[in-house]
Parts: sequence; structure tokens; C-alpha cells
Amino acid sequence: MFTRSIFIVDLVTIALFSPVLFNSQVASAADALDAKDYEFSATATIASDYMFRGVSQTLEDPTVQASFDFSHVSGLSAGVWSSNVDFQDRGVSDDQADQEIDIYLGYGIDINQDWSVDATAIRYILPGTASDADLDWNELLASVNFRDRVSFMVGYSNKVFNIDETGIYYALSGNLPLAYDVVLTASVGYYDLDEALNDSYLDFSLGAEISSGIFTSRIAYIDTNGAGSDLFGDIADSRIVFSVTATMGN
Repeated sequence: MFTRSIFIVDLVTIALFSPVLFNSQVASAADALDAKDYEFSATATIASDYMFRGVSQTLEDPTVQASFDFSHVSGLSAGVWSSNVDFQDRGVSDDQADQEIDIYLGYGIDINQDWSVDATAIRYILPGTASDADLDWNELLASVNFRDRVSFMVGYSNKVFNIDETGIYYALSGNLPLAYDVVLTASVGYYDLDEALNDSYLDFSLGAEISSGIFTSRIAYIDTNGAGSDLFGDIADSRIVFSVTATMGN
């Protein structure tokens, strides 16, 4: 580990400091290796509405959201995401929900250069709700992805919305990069809520986003079919949603 010039140094000095130098270089090499093995990132978003599968979660009001995410070269990922919510107009029967916190753990692998698969377990937490309104629930997500351009996802919950009934969500999404860091996005989803709400519905989105530095600006048209409005009323009507997200990470 020493160059020839180091050998002219007094042997006593070498004896005293070589362990320190060795450990320092090993630690630096380990740090450099570890830095390539994992990534941390954080996001902050301001949006005109919080839309979840075609339905507003804020009664069509603006939202502020944030996330912290970890990913490892092994395919393991974990994170936490939060947003303000509002499901009901204030009143005697209000569930008092005003915040959502999602905690997730996932794992993904590359099948080859084109295809990858991943699975994620999510816990949706609604803290501070009324004593008779437990809205926390779990969901398992699995997706197949082609070149990071097209993805097919299935979400399964045996207690969707904590109703103690099954809900299954199917979604196909895609994106098309254009010039000047512009990306077109589109998705269609089908939410099977026959057991939980005695009906199912479709949701659609078509949008565009542009990135500049740490910021990504998005605009999207979002809508559901008639069954969506039948289930959720005005908060499932068509709308245009704007958002700006700042992303920071190593």
C-alpha cells in the first residue's frame, strides 16, 4: 500500500501511523463501495388536488405532500409518504381524517435488459381520526415493467378501505419521452370493488411533465367513468391537476 517514497520515512513513524493510514483507506474504500449500493431520496410536492385512482382525497382542494425513500442495489426498497386529506365535509359524522401516511416495503428484480418485476407491501395510515372511524388498511402491489416505459400493476387488499372486504385494482400505464425533457404520460385503471361497495369503476389519466434541475412540473387530465361518479360523487368527476415536485437524493 506504500509507495517507494514512503520508505524513507523514519521506521518509528511508520510503525506508529501505518495502522491509522490503513484503516482510513479501508474505511474510505468501504464508504465509496457502500455509496454505490444504495440511494436515499426525498421529495416535496405541491398539487392542485390529491387524486387516488381517479378520486379526490382532499375534496378537490390543494395538497402538500412529502416522501423519504431508500433503495438498495439488491432490489430492496422502503419509504414513507405523507399528504393532507379530507374525505368528508365537517359535521357531526365527520371522520376527522386530515393526514395520510403511507409506509411501504418493496423488492424488485430485472429479468433482462427490457423486463423487470417488483412487489410492494403498503400500509395506509390515517392518524387522528374519530374514535369510531378506523381508516387504516393494507395493500399488496405487483407489477411487470417493460423498459421503464410501460407497466402493468395489480393491487390487492382483503380489507380495502378497512371495510373488511376485498378490493382489486388493475392498472396499465406508460410514458413517452420527448425533446426538451418533456414526457407524455397515460394510464387506465379498473377498480374491482364489487365486494366492498357493490360496484366497480374505470379511471383514466393523460398528462405531460417537464423536468428542470431538481424540479418536475406536471399537468394531467383525470377522469372516471359513470360508475366512479355513482360511487363517489363529484370528487370522481373529470378535472385537470397541476403539480410541482422537488426531488433530492444522493
